Amino acid sequence: MPLLTGFVLALLAGVIMGFSGWSIKLVRVWKWENFWLVYAIVSLIIAPTVLAYILLPHLNQVYASLTPHEILLPFGLGLLWGLAQLGAGVTLYRLGLAVSGAVLNGVGVAVGTLMPLFMLHSSVLLQKSGLYILFGIAVTVTGVALCGWSGYRREGQAKSQGRGAGFSSSESAMAQTGSTPKQYILYLSIAVISGVLSSLLNIALAYSTGILDKVRTQGGRAAWAPFAIWPIALLGGSVVNVAYSVYLLSKNKSWGYFSMKYGEVVYPTLMALMWMGGIALYSSSTTFLGTLGVSIGFALFTITMIICGQSAAVITGEWSLMERSIYRSFYMGIFFLVLAVIAIGTANYYQQ
Repeated sequence: MPLLTGFVLALLAGVIMGFSGWSIKLVRVWKWENFWLVYAIVSLIIAPTVLAYILLPHLNQVYASLTPHEILLPFGLGLLWGLAQLGAGVTLYRLGLAVSGAVLNGVGVAVGTLMPLFMLHSSVLLQKSGLYILFGIAVTVTGVALCGWSGYRREGQAKSQGRGAGFSSSESAMAQTGSTPKQYILYLSIAVISGVLSSLLNIALAYSTGILDKVRTQGGRAAWAPFAIWPIALLGGSVVNVAYSVYLLSKNKSWGYFSMKYGEVVYPTLMALMWMGGIALYSSSTTFLGTLGVSIGFALFTITMIICGQSAAVITGEWSLMERSIYRSFYMGIFFLVLAVIAIGTANYYQQ
């Protein structure tokens, strides 16, 4: 039963996170920097802090008892991870939900799954569970490559049709013309680098067992104990995201958009709450998935997030009016990602 609970929580976390980016397409007045400032403050500072203090008892005593190393490790990893979060925002805006989600999260699942496995459970690699994980990662990379190639072809066709591939003018104030091939490769590179750095949040979770132990000592539930890590790690991540948003708001003189339609605060807030909800469910799932919970849970969570992000992209029309061959390679990529979920789920079965 705990195994099934962990599996379901990881999948549900991926669904919530995968669809969270949809709300950026509902914006009509605010610019990217307006949206991202609110999103960063709510998702990286307010939501994780409120969640931890509501669900965990004696949290002040827990934090007071931490050594400098126990604080600086998740904060530092979170600070570097913040670059990945910023890259995610930029590529979401420039490439749309489909390509940014597939490439960034695909690279993230490979690195974020393998690093804890190599560093903490290297003996498992040659067992059946380890081999299934490696197979699942290889299949994931194949699926991501197909989605990325499809996106590259989509960009070219969208440009020939005189429209942007990610946001149409009727959808969002952030609509733009299609990227040049060089720009597309640049943004794709940012997505790859962000994918590598995105794994650092999972590493922060894997190496913060001291915090988890102290939360449980103070009476915190094991499934909720990881929530104590997020106010520290995500505060680190907020530094670069808030700073860059403020820089763009001043540079582009877009502070005034906040007052032009203040009701649009709903959209970044919704995205932030869905994002934090996904992180919370994922971190809880790792406590039910056994020895390899951090590796397997992260893989299931991220691959499901990719699939749901692609679904959101299809529903919002990012792939409309495309040639059939582009559709075929895109859906083949999705097929490989689904296969990867099955392979990694099988790995967890053998580990148990």
